[in-house]
Amino acid sequence: MKILKTLLLAAGGIVVLIALVIAVVAATFDPNKYKPEIVAAVKDKTGRTLAIEGNLGLSFFPSIGIAVGKVSLSEPDSSRIFARVEQAKISLALWPLLSKRVVVDRVTLSGLALDLVQGKGGKTNFGDLAGSTPPAAGPKAAPPKGAMRLDVAGIDIRSSTIGWRDESSGQRYKATIDEFKTGRIASGVPGKLSLSARVEAAQPKADYQIRLSGDYRLNFEKQTFAFSGIDLKVSGAAPGTKAPPLSLKGDVEFDASPQAVRFTLAADQVNLDRYLPPPPKPAAGAPKGASPSSTKPEEPIDLSALKALNLKGDLKIEQLIASNVKLEKVHLGVKAAGGKVDAEPLTADLYQGKLSGAASANANTNRFALKADLAGVAIGPLLRDALNNDLLEGRGNVALDVQTGGATASAMKKTLSGNANLALRDSSLKGVNLAELLRKARSLRGSNPPAEQGATAAERTDFTELAASFVIRNGVAHNDDLSAKSPLLRLAGSGDIDIGANSIDYLIKASVVASSSGQGGKDLAELRGITVPVKVTGALDAPRFRADLGATVGNAVKQRAEDKLKERAQDRLRDLLRR
Repeated sequence: MKILKTLLLAAGGIVVLIALVIAVVAATFDPNKYKPEIVAAVKDKTGRTLAIEGNLGLSFFPSIGIAVGKVSLSEPDSSRIFARVEQAKISLALWPLLSKRVVVDRVTLSGLALDLVQGKGGKTNFGDLAGSTPPAAGPKAAPPKGAMRLDVAGIDIRSSTIGWRDESSGQRYKATIDEFKTGRIASGVPGKLSLSARVEAAQPKADYQIRLSGDYRLNFEKQTFAFSGIDLKVSGAAPGTKAPPLSLKGDVEFDASPQAVRFTLAADQVNLDRYLPPPPKPAAGAPKGASPSSTKPEEPIDLSALKALNLKGDLKIEQLIASNVKLEKVHLGVKAAGGKVDAEPLTADLYQGKLSGAASANANTNRFALKADLAGVAIGPLLRDALNNDLLEGRGNVALDVQTGGATASAMKKTLSGNANLALRDSSLKGVNLAELLRKARSLRGSNPPAEQGATAAERTDFTELAASFVIRNGVAHNDDLSAKSPLLRLAGSGDIDIGANSIDYLIKASVVASSSGQGGKDLAELRGITVPVKVTGALDAPRFRADLGATVGNAVKQRAEDKLKERAQDRLRDLLRR
């Protein structure tokens, strides 16, 4: 017992002695004397100017720490400010250092202002800090034996901003961080993080409030990061914003080598059009359906970012708006590798029907492909929302199998190829009443031929069923099997729809099959059984129609009159013979 008491007294004396030494050092050591040396070392190593306006404060027990007031760092070899901090504090736990473990107490930053810039030549103002030597390819290297292990109790960033400016494109972004907090950061140790921030963009203009929380786990040895239980909400931050917030939940895993991503995500409402620039407008005074002004070069479609993707995931969205098309219960499986992205399965509910199919994009060849079956879809609302076209109404099935490629949207329209099929019931051809068009042509027979008639919103031709198939080559969809039926008319037809030029050149062959009173049928009795050509030309979204009875109809009517006279003569002859 006496020996134990002696050891305890000795240990206590040592602790007191150590505490006394630390207290003396803390009272007599002034780190501010070393400011010039610190500034000179930063200038020598980085070419940047470090300005320490506030005082440096040190702590020694139970952790070795430093606190600093206002500090700024310039860009390389420039007086322009790259980063500024109002207040920062960081400390290292003392005892773990003895076992080569770097245990950092909570890191606190307040008033951080970081200005990131990419110049016109592609050079950034932070590349020298990130390091320019890429990691060697191949298997992940194991950490050297006895290496230091990082362990951070937590990070706390408040009232800070991070800006991004691209001097080539003019894009500007700004993230204002209200609060960013993490739990412990150590290999294999789970933690929690939370973020509240505002993101603003100048081109395209955007202003969003972001709230993010979730659980994470890092593995420094395997270079992996898992983020689970994600709860992300994005809402408009500007006053008067009415759009519903985006809510996203799920899990994501990142593998730093070979930079692979795996995810399972679910969202309630996503409006992609809110995050994309508006489509270019046609030139002033241009006709309806014209392409955007040729004075401004068309933006190229750049798929180069896809080449670095290595991901596999599953995405479900309850409500989605993309290019003004409205979908529900979207399910999308995504695979990306080697510059190619495949979306399969691709399913959704849309416009009272269902979509199933697959899509792909190849960044190596700048090509896209789409296979889609739409069943029971209301075609009118879909065409209006997707193409701003009001040519057809009806409900039925649509099948697409198309491919395209090119550097711009216009080029892709001109190289579109594949097949399409359409089968509708209770449908309508909008903009024209074909029965009325034939009636006018009949009334003008023998005089000047009828003039072209433009599409009129109030007019339509109704059909009980309509079917057509298309072969698409070089942006031109050709059809030669149109079949449409109504109580009054039967339609056949053939012709071309030039998707790239937004034009139509089509010949409808309309036959009167009855003389009902519907849609002017009573006045078309003498055309019953006769096929009348109706030419459709002009812009696809503003077509023009011309019905031409011509000699065919005239001869047919004349032949019918002659047949009637012959029948009457035969009847009289039979009557005479009976007498």
